[in-house]
Amino acid sequence: MRERYRFIGGASPLPDITGRSARKLEEACKLPVHVGMLHWHPFLEDAISQMVLDGVSRALVICLVPHFSECSVGRYHRRTTLAADERGLAFDFIDSWHTLPPYVDGLADSIVASRKELRDEPGAQTHVIFCAHSLPKAALVAGDPYELQLWETADRVAARLGLPQEEWTVAYQSASGPGQDWLGPSVDELILELSERGTRQVVLCPFGFVADQVEILYDLDVVVKQKAGDLGVAVTRTPLLNDGSALIDSLALLVEQWRG
Repeated sequence: MRERYRFIGGASPLPDITGRSARKLEEACKLPVHVGMLHWHPFLEDAISQMVLDGVSRALVICLVPHFSECSVGRYHRRTTLAADERGLAFDFIDSWHTLPPYVDGLADSIVASRKELRDEPGAQTHVIFCAHSLPKAALVAGDPYELQLWETADRVAARLGLPQEEWTVAYQSASGPGQDWLGPSVDELILELSERGTRQVVLCPFGFVADQVEILYDLDVVVKQKAGDLGVAVTRTPLLNDGSALIDSLALLVEQWRG
């Protein structure tokens, strides 16, 4: 893992992007915005402590993952609940926001831009792969909406673009750890299958992520592109929303709905 981070410049760009997004949302909504993380500074507990010190009594908590799963977004919810209860902070938590129009439109626009980067060859087949982080099947509780929400988002984006069903698929990436059954198909498996069917161009849309991180800059931009190239498949990846207007408009809409 350290080697992967060295390959992308020595550190993840995710904290800086998240911080910029917070500042832009604060400006858009005219409300204080704090950042709290599970695995890095500033930790959720520290952020909530600071909010209480600043006199905040109620907060809206938005996880920067659009699609809900108990073993992903649910972890943020549980940690927030524990920290907030200990410190006397009331909060409302957004479980998912995978169908917000600014988010869907931002994804659609990114696919349009990426398709322009591919060669305009007569008869060339292009396939759009919507990819999200895989999860171990054993960790998914009964009724977990993760897969369903992914397909709902992809279907809305495809409809927005007028993509026929045979030209797009949902796949998974960044599975880790042996001996577990993970959600699939993987992006690698799907590209191999597509190549065998004659597809030579692929647009990767990592719609399960909103900001650049090692799973994008290394897992997709290095590993997947190299494997696809070995198969004779040209791959272009859509830019992530990062701190752009599509993300900020999505978050601002959630705040507006919360304020009533």
